[in-house]
Amino acid sequence: MKLRGVVIFAAVDWNFLRQRVHHLATGMTQAGLKVLFVENTAVRSPRLADLPRILQRLQTAFIRPVDKNGEPLPENLAVYSPLAMPWPYSAVAVTWNYTILRRRIQKFLEDEKLRPEEVLLLTYLATPLVLRFIEAFPWARVVYDVVSDPKQVEPRLAPFEEWLLHRADVTLFASATLLDQYRDRTKNPVLFRDGFSTELIDAEIETPPEVARLPRPRLLYIGGINRKLWVEAIEALCKAVPHGSVILMGPVAHGEVVLPNLPNLHLLPPRSRYIELAGVLRAADVGLIPYRPDLYTGAMHPAKLNEYLVFGLPVVATATPELGRLAREMAEGVLYLTDALETFITATYFSLSTDLEEVRKTCQKIIAKNTWVQRSNEFMNILHKEGETSIVEE
Repeated sequence: MKLRGVVIFAAVDWNFLRQRVHHLATGMTQAGLKVLFVENTAVRSPRLADLPRILQRLQTAFIRPVDKNGEPLPENLAVYSPLAMPWPYSAVAVTWNYTILRRRIQKFLEDEKLRPEEVLLLTYLATPLVLRFIEAFPWARVVYDVVSDPKQVEPRLAPFEEWLLHRADVTLFASATLLDQYRDRTKNPVLFRDGFSTELIDAEIETPPEVARLPRPRLLYIGGINRKLWVEAIEALCKAVPHGSVILMGPVAHGEVVLPNLPNLHLLPPRSRYIELAGVLRAADVGLIPYRPDLYTGAMHPAKLNEYLVFGLPVVATATPELGRLAREMAEGVLYLTDALETFITATYFSLSTDLEEVRKTCQKIIAKNTWVQRSNEFMNILHKEGETSIVEE
């Protein structure tokens, strides 16, 4: 069967922090496939803290196209921001959401002259809505991509995910730890780690003035500022390096986290375009991954790790099971792991004394074999191998 199109059920929006779904979507468009990117349709009922996201969805749908003032849309990619009812386990809401989504997917197929048998369904969600769509069309392939255990966010997903693990033609796992957790109940598990985005290195982006004037050392965290963040470690770092700067850059979930009010803690909003990260990363001295050591974060392969390594930054991180695996694969002086506040401070001091030139050389060797271009090609090969599916390039 010739593969000509892709429908993606994403767990994030297109203009959210760049993650593997964005890189894979872009890679598939570059392979000539037509891609419909369906933005997050939710895995749990909304809370008060979700109000900003709901307002953003309304703005995207009614006020401006998705590609204005944000991430540019690759050629061959369309983004759909459905005005879905945010109650993913309500039969009424599922029926409504299915109706509006089916209409849009059908239009995508008609506009691009695609048959479902020529289309891959790639999902990051295991909700009743997505499962209904899996059964509604004779897709060429169904791929489930697991980047974290969604049941840690919403336990009600368990029976639906169990069904999907047996139904999907291929299930990708972003980390070896996740693969180990899921392997025995997954029909066709594949370890598929994140790649490195060389476009950041190539981007000619100046350091923002609000970052350039901050005193060094600059300790940088990029990513969601939410329940994953080990706030106590951030506060301890600020007090341990009073002459330096601790920088947090990303969207804040105000209902999940309370940040300390300290003079050398600097909160930056997320960049509107991915390549703008380059200007901030280039000005940093250390990359931080201060996650709370729980089951949810323990199995993750944080995308920010690869972004730090692209710029040759030594990384100080919580000693999670997955990061422990990765540390054993890396040379000394690249990734410093810790499981206590005191050692987090000590590890940061050690990282600041690292020979940065040696770290950069080590990182360059890692990156050369694992760019997102190479990973996207590998994804295509997985589809071809498992389903004897050929890719049509137009």
